[in-house]
Amino acid sequence: MSVPGGVLIFRNFEDARSYLEHWADELELPVFSASGEKLVIVADVHGNVTIDRREPYDRGEEWITACLRHNAQAVFAARLHRSGKRWRRVYLGEAERAGVLPETIEGLIAYIGFTI
Repeated sequence: MSVPGGVLIFRNFEDARSYLEHWADELELPVFSASGEKLVIVADVHGNVTIDRREPYDRGEEWITACLRHNAQAVFAARLHRSGKRWRRVYLGEAERAGVLPETIEGLIAYIGFTI
């Protein structure tokens, strides 16, 4: 898990759970909290997903930040492209137009979640 990509990001655990319940027999995917803790999730016989425990992960926060930055760059590229369109135009602030993106995990989540 050194290269970000192929990552699903959910706003909260309820959203993640509703997605994961469809895959309840394949819970081998790594799941992390926004703070970088590894979440060990389990599914009961009915496919309901819960967090069994949280485990520290050496580079979890660094890995989560890298994944979020990767997604933020993609959002920025899409917004920059749409800023030049006549229809469905988006407006970029001065800092965003200069490529300045949030640096904190919370800021990156907000940017990705509210600017698409």
